[in-house]
Amino acid sequence: MAKVRLPVEEPHVTRREALRRGATFVAGASVGAQVLAATGAPGALADTMRDVARRAADKPGYGPLTQQTGEFSLPAGFTVFSFGVAGTPMSDGLATPNFHDGTTVADAGNGRLAVIRNQEGYDPGKALGPTNAYDRVAQGGVTTSLWDPATGQLLGSSLILNGTDNNCNGGQTPWGSWLSGEESTVGKGDGFEKPHGYVFEVPLTATTPIEPKPIKAMGRFEHEACTTDPKSGVVYMTEDNGDPGDGFYRYIPHVSGKLAMGGKLEMLAVQGRSKYDTATGQKVGRTLQCEWVPIKDPDPSDAEKHPDAVYQQGRALGAARFLGLEGAMWSGGSAYFVASEAGDKEKGQIWRYTPSGTKKGRLTLLYESRSGKVLDQPDGLTVSPRGGVVVCEDGDGEDVNGGTNFLRVLTPKGTLETFARDDTPLDLHKWEDAKKGTIGRSEWSGACYSPDGKWLFVHLQYPGKTFAITGPWDQGWL
Repeated sequence: MAKVRLPVEEPHVTRREALRRGATFVAGASVGAQVLAATGAPGALADTMRDVARRAADKPGYGPLTQQTGEFSLPAGFTVFSFGVAGTPMSDGLATPNFHDGTTVADAGNGRLAVIRNQEGYDPGKALGPTNAYDRVAQGGVTTSLWDPATGQLLGSSLILNGTDNNCNGGQTPWGSWLSGEESTVGKGDGFEKPHGYVFEVPLTATTPIEPKPIKAMGRFEHEACTTDPKSGVVYMTEDNGDPGDGFYRYIPHVSGKLAMGGKLEMLAVQGRSKYDTATGQKVGRTLQCEWVPIKDPDPSDAEKHPDAVYQQGRALGAARFLGLEGAMWSGGSAYFVASEAGDKEKGQIWRYTPSGTKKGRLTLLYESRSGKVLDQPDGLTVSPRGGVVVCEDGDGEDVNGGTNFLRVLTPKGTLETFARDDTPLDLHKWEDAKKGTIGRSEWSGACYSPDGKWLFVHLQYPGKTFAITGPWDQGWL
């Protein structure tokens, strides 16, 4: 565990670009403002647009970046703790897994926090632990870390979901669990013992490996994020299969809060526009009327050979095509989600879906990046109690041409601000499909806040390290 306190100094000036120069926003308002105006966002962010404009003028921002952590740069005056380094021993005697990804933070009592984290291990090998493995050769799972914000001390860590594959993203439920999705549909033909591509539910209070039970009714596809409507109990899910496309799904449980008891899986379709393609040619701010088509076989037997088997069922009934769906969150009666590789420039979109009753809804494109210099393939996202939208980049830092990745902030002022820059060289040949000697940067992952909004948790995914950040948040929108 390391602690770095960043001194206040006069750092070099970093770029801050107005989004209108390289992106498009709905009706002249930023995504942050859209979320702020929605009742129910974290911190009761129900400000009117007039209030947002007034507060924007009062915030000086965090200022330019420094390079004091040795791993990434961020503005001066912030305190950073690190823990959960891949390969270090956990309290249960196991090694901390690598590939840190989707994460949530829960109140663990006595001022402590439980950091529940996906581990995106893949390829057949050996399960992370010997106990309660769903598949003894699958190397993904979920860990929990007990962390004390008063001292910055890691008090304990352990494996709580074992023997799953490619646990990428997920989502916290209103009833106190973490939904962890497998971003693969591998099976016995790929060297595994069991089929994969499911959602697993893990109690936030777990400290030892649970008995893993895939919720097959939620679909066998390449899962990304899950976000839950707290009023209806409906779970919305994103898919990241890539070509030929991805679906936006919802799971309607027979009993709210009891997902394993079964339910209906459906895929979003644009009303009157069969097989609508959202990936290109879209107009920011336009609202599309939507409906849902049923997925009759959520657990297709051919999903191992055809990862798009569920997707194709929906497409056959006219469902819409997205591209590179990633993070999702519920805020103020709507689901917000990212299409990382979509848009005319293939640099990313952010969508909002608002249900209208139980059968229909409205889909609005809030944002589309026109330049990777402004925002390069957004991945995970979360909303700060202060109104900013935190976006993890998964862009050219992992490409063979190098580059880097940033933590961006979409503000209600209509600007894109940079909060952190990954400065750690990464041997892409070791972690990605790249030639020897190719150096890039890791992606950011798992951004989320503590329940009180004082701590931002985020990871550098490769090989895996978690950071807890706090500081003068009120100076800006994080």
